[in-house]
Amino acid sequence: MTRIILERLLLFAVPFVLYACYLLLLRLAPAPVPGVRRHPWTLLVIAGLSLFALSFVVWGITEGEPTTGTYVAPHVVNGKIVPGYVAPEEKKKPKS
Repeated sequence: MTRIILERLLLFAVPFVLYACYLLLLRLAPAPVPGVRRHPWTLLVIAGLSLFALSFVVWGITEGEPTTGTYVAPHVVNGKIVPGYVAPEEKKKPKS
């Protein structure tokens, strides 16, 4: 769980890190561009939150167990608890 939270926080921080790199590059060649805001914090937060939300969408699509099949509830076998799981459906053989 900690790994998942850290990954999301790192994704949120990506726009800020890129902006910091941009500021470092500006120090090498300080040429002010007219019409550009000095600190676009709102855009950086929106970009960070967008990456954060997109990570949940990608995680939901790529992770998890298959949802097709028959759910088998948790049960006890030989004194041990077997957790619930989804048993894959058996493919029917075509009649010849």
